[in-house]
Amino acid sequence: MSKPYLRFEDGKISLGGKDLDVSSASLSLNPSLEPERVYGDYDAAIAGAKTEFVKHAAVSPLRGQLEIKFLINSDKFTTNNIDKLFDIRNGMNGDAIHGNIVGRYFFDNMYLKSFSFSLSPYSVIEASASYDIFGSVKKTSERRFNITNLNIAHGLKSFGEMKANNQSADNISGQFEISSLQYSIQVNRKVHYHIRGSEHSSVATTANGALPARVSLENIEAEMSVESNEIIPNLNPYGDYQSGTTVDGLSSASLSAFLYTLQGDKVAKFSCTGKIQSESLSISEGQYAKGNLTIREIIK
Repeated sequence: MSKPYLRFEDGKISLGGKDLDVSSASLSLNPSLEPERVYGDYDAAIAGAKTEFVKHAAVSPLRGQLEIKFLINSDKFTTNNIDKLFDIRNGMNGDAIHGNIVGRYFFDNMYLKSFSFSLSPYSVIEASASYDIFGSVKKTSERRFNITNLNIAHGLKSFGEMKANNQSADNISGQFEISSLQYSIQVNRKVHYHIRGSEHSSVATTANGALPARVSLENIEAEMSVESNEIIPNLNPYGDYQSGTTVDGLSSASLSAFLYTLQGDKVAKFSCTGKIQSESLSISEGQYAKGNLTIREIIK
């Protein structure tokens, strides 16, 4: 018998048929409706034509959002190839993610919109992801979320590495130490609908409604930011470290984040290679000097 109220322990989260250790999830679905109005007979009270409401009309197909926060761990993130859901470079395309469950609800036609995580000392590595959903959701049976002894990725074992124009940051700025790191990736898509598919009479007789005929990747950008004790000197207008007199042949800077568990098991590696978008240095009384540096990569 289904329970009237869903507890967190009974709210299993599965994306693409693979389980995640989710700490929170938010699923929303919003029809896009506008009232249709027509002008009626003359109304002396308003000295004009009376407006009459006809009905609510759909101005776009059904679309939803999923926002999740989950823990990265070696037991599920690598063995189930869950990292492939978030690594855009390795096979990410315009295909939808199918077989998704949030609590008691099942849905298909989901596309990754953004993914991010951060590294800092003494912190477990929690990631965030957001998705676009097309079509409706359906109720399914409960699937309990089982908490086990997880091999969680942890900031004590994970670290970042930086190179500027193929040179180690240590060779450029002395002893370059990263104290925290943030990684994010953003995906923008173009949605295509066909008149025949979107206006067919079956759209009005099924709960799922019209689905996109095609969802194509338009652009993908990755960004990585670090907090450190140094910044990169000799930054030129092109976002490169320049030690010579010409910008010809200068390679992009790169940042890599290596994710490990407390036991030393490697979970994943995420990299960002591009131009330095910004850097800053702040000094205040009683504090160490703090540098911030951001690199952005245009993947597509």
